Amino acid sequence: MPTPDTFWTYATTIGIYLVVLVVPGLLVGLAAGLRGWSLAGLTPLFTYAVTGLAGPWLAEFGLPYNVGTVAAVTLLFAGLGFTARKLTARLGWGKEAAGPPVAWTARAHWAVAACVALATVLSVVVVLSAAGGPNAVFQRWDTVYHANGLRYIADTGDGSLTGMSTINWYPDGSYYPNAYHLVGALVYSLSGATVPAALNAVTVPVAGIFALSLVAVIHRFGGRAVFAGCTALVAAAATTGAYESVSSGLLPFALGIVLTPLSAVALQVFLDRPGLDTGFVLALSAAGLLAAHSSTLFGAILLALPLLVQRWWQRKGKPWRDLALVAPAALAAGLMTAPHILGALTFSSGAYPYNPWASDIPVMAALTQLATFRQVLDEPQIWLSLLLAVGVIMLWKLGRMLWVVMSAVLLSAMFVLVASYGAEPWVISMSRPWWNDRYRLMALAAIPLCLLAGHGLAELQRLSAKAIGQWSWLQARPNATGRVGLATGAVVLALLAVLTNGFYTSVNAQAVAYAYHNGPESEHREQPVSADEVRAMLELQKFAVPGERVMNERSDGTAWVYAIAGVKPVAGHYDPSVPPPDAKLLARHFREYDTNPEVRAAVERLNVRHVLIGHGSIQAQYSVTSGLRDLEGLRFLRKEYSNPGAVIYTVLR
Repeated sequence: MPTPDTFWTYATTIGIYLVVLVVPGLLVGLAAGLRGWSLAGLTPLFTYAVTGLAGPWLAEFGLPYNVGTVAAVTLLFAGLGFTARKLTARLGWGKEAAGPPVAWTARAHWAVAACVALATVLSVVVVLSAAGGPNAVFQRWDTVYHANGLRYIADTGDGSLTGMSTINWYPDGSYYPNAYHLVGALVYSLSGATVPAALNAVTVPVAGIFALSLVAVIHRFGGRAVFAGCTALVAAAATTGAYESVSSGLLPFALGIVLTPLSAVALQVFLDRPGLDTGFVLALSAAGLLAAHSSTLFGAILLALPLLVQRWWQRKGKPWRDLALVAPAALAAGLMTAPHILGALTFSSGAYPYNPWASDIPVMAALTQLATFRQVLDEPQIWLSLLLAVGVIMLWKLGRMLWVVMSAVLLSAMFVLVASYGAEPWVISMSRPWWNDRYRLMALAAIPLCLLAGHGLAELQRLSAKAIGQWSWLQARPNATGRVGLATGAVVLALLAVLTNGFYTSVNAQAVAYAYHNGPESEHREQPVSADEVRAMLELQKFAVPGERVMNERSDGTAWVYAIAGVKPVAGHYDPSVPPPDAKLLARHFREYDTNPEVRAAVERLNVRHVLIGHGSIQAQYSVTSGLRDLEGLRFLRKEYSNPGAVIYTVLR
């Protein structure tokens, strides 16, 4: 279901997001002394760190979150990074770290950059093809919460960790890490687009960010440029990497997944040369990962732990030295994210229920899903599976990146446990940061699997180049060696593009289409947020008065009314868990307004002046809640507007 945005408005919105994504993080990274691919990779993470810290801390001091205050906080963090760098040099810790074992030529850098750019283009094509248009409304469960939260921050300037939740859990709200929403709020405010268009703009480059993160990892650990370029395009092709989380509507989680590889980059930057500046980089990276999503930092630790194990093995011990060096950075990150940590502790001890998925698919089925890079689709990504097999066979060529194999084993084992033994109490407890959800664990496992598949493709290129280099006429032309490498790299990527039908673009679009109910599986099901409901929401703007809440049905698309029309609903999320007492009362008894004084008191407290009833539902089978059934003809309601899928009433007080 589209909202009224022009193509140029949407194109501008994407451009604004890219500017917002780059500028704060780039300034901070440059000030801290980062350069090259480490700077490029960490830039998006630093942006989400700065905004994710700015919102809660500004709220603590009673200051609004907006473009001006974010600019000020960006300058503050840039100043901290610059000061840390200068102090490090003054203290004699400024010796430059050794560069990566394999230096890339200028031509190699440009070739890898082209691969990252192509991965980003593929990501845009996948998401827009899946959505059916740049201003389509997300239809999955949590997307309404993210949409309403984004608008709340933009409208109110409240960047706290509980404020945006007051749309549904009023009056006090509920904890949720909101870096994703804070960046989205800036994009929405600057672009003039609708909230659905802003959400789509923030989503379209997701696989491009994933590709950039993996390239930064490979470069930091001295991998070949061909390895980096191949992995960038594998990242854009793998369904279980960036796309599957989007297909489930897990938008902040998808962001966290594509930023997770940067934990290895930040950790290695610090270990290569411990100092105040590199410690600042590590601490800010950890803070950004936590601010992106509560599970991201846990996943990042699991991904990077084998890196430390490999380092300790090669150095024959000394783990306590590294841990002692990392501890101050961890403490600094903890201080920066104090509001997040306190909020998470409060949430975990609160009334919100933790309902495990308790998945029990067969172990072989779980392993097959891992190896074929798919869960939501029936079609396996067989060519990526073959590349993964080659990468595993050639693991001895990984060198400093051998830890990736250990990460793959560790994270894949976690996925199998949750997918096959998800009802076991200890598995439920172990997987709590990921809500016992096998889809989330699959996305985490996909990070090292994509690296291994990219390694497999790069090794095929290397073997091809080596075989061609044995030709006698090439041996007589030493200057042709570099050209052979570039040519074989281009050929293997072109061959992969052909074999995968354009890097699995259409397959991935089919997966992402689940998020929009725009695929074949939704042909005979009405969308939760229908075109008629969106028209009614926009019409409601003519009647609504400031400060009112509109009475609505929790399961239909009207929960989107705040994001689309700026009018707060009584039910602002599909989630029925721990509803506010007044919302619960009205859902059951609203139609008794004339005769029930408790209902009238709740209507007065919430300032309910209108009723908005839609037609579709987030649930495949549902019935309208008892308090909103058969409203037609009730004497305390006057119909103001109706269309085939929605109706608006005025409450006659």
